Parts: sequence; structure tokens; C-alpha cells
Amino acid sequence: MDLGCGPGFFTIDMAHMVGKPGRVIASDLQEGMLQKVRDKIKGTDLEERIILHKCEENKIGVSGNVDFVLAFYMVHEVPDQEEFLNEIGAILKPNGQLLIVEPPFHVSKPAFEKMIDKARNAGFTLVERPKVLFSKTAVLKKGEQ
Repeated sequence: MDLGCGPGFFTIDMAHMVGKPGRVIASDLQEGMLQKVRDKIKGTDLEERIILHKCEENKIGVSGNVDFVLAFYMVHEVPDQEEFLNEIGAILKPNGQLLIVEPPFHVSKPAFEKMIDKARNAGFTLVERPKVLFSKTAVLKKGEQ
């Protein structure tokens, strides 16, 4: 799942990564962003792999289980991060992973650490902190290691 997919910058690559049998849910609050993804994949084999989903203001609203959630530069915009992380936990399969990437110019180190603590409270375990240029990052796994 590409959460807060915007115009689909990561969605397209994710769809290539999962291959023909895989699916990527491109989810965003803005219908205009989903339309941009729709326009990019129209007439391609990616149409079958990418499921477009419009979130509600305070709810992701996806049922079913996914292996991986990408939350790139968007968690800091969520008003109720605890509820948001709990919902991601409900969407992820057991041992599923969440990659949070946040911009340093919007999210301080203490704020990012607080975000990780909220994720732990939602049942996630910190797996690693990969390097992403100019970003604060965390890979979290659902459940305990």
C-alpha cells in the first residue's frame, strides 16, 4: 500500500516490484491525486496491479490485509497518529512492515521519536532505520520480533 500516494511517484515502482500477481493499493485523500495515477497507468498492464482508493479525512478505510505500507512524508500531517497507526496495524498481515519516511524540515528528531513511540504503542517493533537522503526513516514490523 502506498499511503498518501500523491501523483503515484512510488506507486508505479511498487507495482513493477510486485509483478503480475501482486497488487498495490494507491491511497490518497485527494481525488485529484488519484486521477493523476489513473492517467499514468491508463492503457498499461499496471491498471490491473494498482487499486485506487480514496481515504476519508480521519480513516484509511481499507479492509483486507497487506504485506507492506509506505507512508512517505505524510504521517506528520495526520491529526490523530495513534488512531492512524492502529488502523495500519489492522490492515497489515502478521509480520507485515511499515516504512515511515518523514522530512527533517517538518519533523524534528524528538517529534520523530515520539512518532516511533506511538507506533510501538500500536504494536509495532522497530526493525531498522535505513538511510533515505534528507529524511528521518523507520521500518517497523507488526507484532514482536
